[in-house]
Amino acid sequence: MIKTVIFDIGGVLIDFTESQYLAYLRKKELPKVSQLELEEFMFPLIVLMEYGTLTVPELERMMGKHFNHGKLNMHWVQGWRAIAKPKRDVIGLLNKLAETYNVVLLSNVSQSRFAEMERMIFPLLHKKTKVYASCFIRMRKPSPHIYQYTLKKLKAKPGETVFIDNQIENVIGAEKEGIHAVWFRGYKQLVKDLEKLKVL
Repeated sequence: MIKTVIFDIGGVLIDFTESQYLAYLRKKELPKVSQLELEEFMFPLIVLMEYGTLTVPELERMMGKHFNHGKLNMHWVQGWRAIAKPKRDVIGLLNKLAETYNVVLLSNVSQSRFAEMERMIFPLLHKKTKVYASCFIRMRKPSPHIYQYTLKKLKAKPGETVFIDNQIENVIGAEKEGIHAVWFRGYKQLVKDLEKLKVL
């Protein structure tokens, strides 16, 4: 029997992708750099941001040096604000589930963007919702340690837990820990998958 439901935030509760952000950054600062080149260099640095081990000023210096740009404004928070939008249908579903289940958020996110999430969606969430962010616990999906840590903190069993994420590698990571995992590809599909698991 399912007792705990864990939601990812970016891409599930909020409409946002790093590719969207990098397209925004290209338009603002680096129009001569291809999207692919930007993604190849930036994605490993975004991982460090999500671990909480790289700051925005450090990121700006590294990017400016690599792309011969001098001082570079990454629009790290501004770009997020311009792109990110709450998915109110999924948030509504979360709040409905929170009446019956332990509901948790588990996100790979930097500290500065986490602060933006707090302002944007946390006021919309059921008051019982718990939150774990990679930048504070220094673990990141799909590492097995972050799933084990979350289950331990919640005193939850893998077989009694559902995990929802839009990144397939994170879904696979959860499944390897014995957690029921749902690959999020839209609200209607999520409802169907949760019905199959008898969560709805």
